[in-house]
Amino acid sequence: MCGIAGILFHHSLSRNDELNQSHREDYAHREDQTHREAMAAAMLRAILHRGPDDGGLLVDDPMYLGHRRLSILDTSDAGHQPMSDRSGRFWLSYNGELYNHASLRSQLQSHGIPFRTRTDTEVLLQGILYWGKEVLTRLDGMFAFAFWDSRERALWLVRDGQGIKPLFYSLSEEQFAFASEIKGLLAMGLPRSIDRRSICEFLTYGYSAAPATGFRNISQLLPGHALELTAGSRQPSIRRWYQLPYPSSPATWSRTESSERLRESLHASVTSQMQSDVPLGAFLSGGLDSSAIAACMASNTAYPIKTFTIAFEEASYDESAAASAVAESLRTEHHSPRTSENHLECLQSIVHFAEDPLADNSMVAMWNLCQTTAKQVKVALSGDGADELLAGYSTYRATALAATYRSLPKTLREDWIAPCVRALPPSDRKYALSMFAKRFVDGADLQPPFDHCSWRTMLPESLARQLIVWDEAPSREEVLQSYSQSLDEAPPWLSPLERCLHLDLTFHLPNDMLVKVDRMSMAHSLEVRVPFLGNQVIETCLSLPARWKFSGRREKQILRDAMHGLLPQSILKRKKAGFVIPIEAWLRGPWREGMNHYLSQDFCVGTQLLDWPTLERMMKVHISRREDHAYSLFTLLVLAMWWRHWISNPNVPEPSIRPTKAVRHRVTRRTVGGWTSESVDGGLQ
Repeated sequence: MCGIAGILFHHSLSRNDELNQSHREDYAHREDQTHREAMAAAMLRAILHRGPDDGGLLVDDPMYLGHRRLSILDTSDAGHQPMSDRSGRFWLSYNGELYNHASLRSQLQSHGIPFRTRTDTEVLLQGILYWGKEVLTRLDGMFAFAFWDSRERALWLVRDGQGIKPLFYSLSEEQFAFASEIKGLLAMGLPRSIDRRSICEFLTYGYSAAPATGFRNISQLLPGHALELTAGSRQPSIRRWYQLPYPSSPATWSRTESSERLRESLHASVTSQMQSDVPLGAFLSGGLDSSAIAACMASNTAYPIKTFTIAFEEASYDESAAASAVAESLRTEHHSPRTSENHLECLQSIVHFAEDPLADNSMVAMWNLCQTTAKQVKVALSGDGADELLAGYSTYRATALAATYRSLPKTLREDWIAPCVRALPPSDRKYALSMFAKRFVDGADLQPPFDHCSWRTMLPESLARQLIVWDEAPSREEVLQSYSQSLDEAPPWLSPLERCLHLDLTFHLPNDMLVKVDRMSMAHSLEVRVPFLGNQVIETCLSLPARWKFSGRREKQILRDAMHGLLPQSILKRKKAGFVIPIEAWLRGPWREGMNHYLSQDFCVGTQLLDWPTLERMMKVHISRREDHAYSLFTLLVLAMWWRHWISNPNVPEPSIRPTKAVRHRVTRRTVGGWTSESVDGGLQ
């Protein structure tokens, strides 16, 4: 995996080659060019962790196109980026992996196109030149890339259909800039002003919903979208190029046919994603999804695969025994270090690398898992995406029950059931019944799809009304519109369950789960691949009859059928556990002092966002175990840490997770009569 960054200035330093020649000795001109190069180099330093193996910068005024490389395929210098065609007209800076690159290469070679490298980068470059923009429909992989036409002075930015790989941009009077991470844009000196509407979205969902970010002047390119911009033009054109491959009508496959199709497509996806010229392994939590990936990997190689999990001290959160059982069954080389509760200092680094406010508490466990994994391998396969495709969350059952609950008399619900549920004592156990019951009654009265959305919210609406004091804060209904609008492009024939799956696949997955995996893994220069989001698997899953996904009380029934004979029965029958941390107990214990430090009256007064008496009461009743506000307090804690790190004190030293080393990158400059290239010192990390 890699990182890309670039700046397209609205005006060239000189209008043509003749003028450029006359200015070559002009001091002011050289100063301006040096300044522009320095801005681009700063962007690349900020995303070094995404690609510590190599770096490159194309200077083709007004375009400054950069790349940081994590070498996976063809690790030789031949894979250096930005990569150009033989003519030097077209340039590509690419972050991602194409799993069908071998097939595409063969097709292109059959048309007489020669290749200089074994990289998928060159396959993408030649594919664009031969097929044009239609190449996107042929790609199977995860990617974000920038394509520059030096003759037409035209830039093309593209992001993969599921949003696995990130891409951010910022537009100003002087330039259009883009990068794989927000840090790259901030490094060029953009002002750090907050987008308060996005912050309100964060307090609702626990993340910023694309295309917004927590920063007012920085946006995300939406998944499955492409952006075009020509030098001199100040308004980019953005269009959607990808649609989920739903069938035209519900499929009628039998249960046996469905399980066979799923097994074949998953095995093919895992096989294609095992391509690597560097060590490769797999995350293994002991749950069904990661176990299915590991099983497919093990059946595809004669050598033991390396698997990784994290063990917890708290018994109800620890899945290491189940993971070890799967590892023993598959005969993997298993690694299972034990984590601890002393993660508040670690959370500082997590907030830095997450860069946008993100309150998915499993990112703490994911950070530790990636840190451990990166010491052994450079690529890991993960089970992400299965829950959203195959109905893996118990919340789908809860959403189905909500309709029955709403049919009960209102007096019974409001005067009897809800008060009794809210009186249940809090519990520190993972997914405690009291927590589920309280969240259920808080959201079950809402109409679809907002009843399902309630399971994706961090602050109950009643609490949010008391806590958020910003006068211009949007209403909860306004914030939830971005969630419900995801259904606008869903086929009309989807069942209620499939509508919930569509919402999670198009909104929750790219805004939360994939962000967490990308930032935590790339912080440790680890590439994570997600076979469940391969083209063939997605197409198969969207065609599977809904009744086979969720059968009775069993989530992902069809995946259990597909893995029969490959995994132990204990795993096939095991309920979903989830990869979360015991924040309920940690906020009362080892994190208590840090929570009081960050969630202070000064923070509330300084931000003018939160009501201090309400926040103070939340902390007190949680610590005394009278009420459970763990998810809400964790969300607020992340916000306070993010605000201090990125907004109020932006000069805080950036955390480092590797030894300091010199960073060099190759700069290719356009000169009169051709190109020149040199290696320059990019600074220290």
